[in-house]
Amino acid sequence: MGKSVDGEAVIAVVIESDDAISDRVCGVLRNIGFVVHDESSGQRGVSLAAQVKPDLVIVGFGLPDIDGIETIRRLSSALESYVLALLDPANEIKLVQALDAGADGYCSKPLRDGEFRAQVDALMRRHAISARARQSDPGQEPQQLRHGQLTLDSSGWEVRMDGVLVALTATEFSILHVLMSAPGRVRSKRELARRVNLNEEDLDHGFVTESDVRSIEVHVANLRRKLGDSARASQWIETVRGVGYRLVNGRTSA
Repeated sequence: MGKSVDGEAVIAVVIESDDAISDRVCGVLRNIGFVVHDESSGQRGVSLAAQVKPDLVIVGFGLPDIDGIETIRRLSSALESYVLALLDPANEIKLVQALDAGADGYCSKPLRDGEFRAQVDALMRRHAISARARQSDPGQEPQQLRHGQLTLDSSGWEVRMDGVLVALTATEFSILHVLMSAPGRVRSKRELARRVNLNEEDLDHGFVTESDVRSIEVHVANLRRKLGDSARASQWIETVRGVGYRLVNGRTSA
């Protein structure tokens, strides 16, 4: 029985030039039920993803043509797929660049099967929530959160500012949803990491690494940029030093 979201098989594309790593990643994904396609170059991988419209794309680094960062950037600008970077998390510059380019998460290289499956499961849980929301009764009232000129529609997974659509990655959307659910409430970086990556039952005690925390910092920085915000002049997301983040009034009072 293949892995599915509400009865539909899910598709993954693996873009990795190292045959041994690609074979291992593809094998793990197939074992947990994905329909898997693979490519060894960035350009061909992006083209393949555009054709099959996968739910998940795994991007390795050291590709022979365009690099992993550019591959992720092209994927995130053209598709709604979740993107997982496969890299050495000790290389903080590459990690930040990958998240900044639009990756929703990362997995350590060399590959650890348990960690990889956990990351995939976390992304696909969010995908399942999104799919169920998109398939909800169109006659029902949209599930919307409003804060000043900012509107988040969880039924259509859309964010608008002054009525204009703001393109966010799945992770950025999830972070904003948590912040907008309780404006003014401070959310720690570790709490945001848990809510983005873990099951509901793990929210209080799930393990969060320093790399997970760093990922949240990068995602929040990208979210701020897309909302026209900054850390020095917070219009939407305020940093509470030593604690985390909270949603503030924005350009107009809520």
